[in-house]
Amino acid sequence: MLAMIPASLRTHSLLRNCSFYCAAFLAVTLLTGCGGTSVASKPMGTVSGTVSLKGQPLTDCRVNYISEQLGASAGGDLKEDGSFTLDGPIPAGSYSVFISLPSEFTPAQAQSNKGLSQVPKKYLGSSTTDLTADVSEGESSHDFDLK
Repeated sequence: MLAMIPASLRTHSLLRNCSFYCAAFLAVTLLTGCGGTSVASKPMGTVSGTVSLKGQPLTDCRVNYISEQLGASAGGDLKEDGSFTLDGPIPAGSYSVFISLPSEFTPAQAQSNKGLSQVPKKYLGSSTTDLTADVSEGESSHDFDLK
């Protein structure tokens, strides 16, 4: 019976069915997503603040926020007055905070560790720091005085 249908009609019908199923699959995928909740659908917040060491502004470093629970992280370089603003909005929630080299540094700066050499070692890693911060939806401000 299939032989009685001209080849051009069979091809046209096959293409039309394939197009329909591809369009349906694409629509379902776009409407349902890939499962789970995406970071973009969570409440987001921006963060700024200051970091000081024994009361003096910390410079030549970067402050980093990381949350394994949320699967999110962000950082911001410290300015001359110890202030920072994270590079972008992050999901609201609890974060560990640690200090690292600034995002842009020369090999000489990395070797001298001018900023980092003053920072107590416990603040230099996400697994050793005791600094934490709660980020709220909207704007958050956090000030840290390292001792």
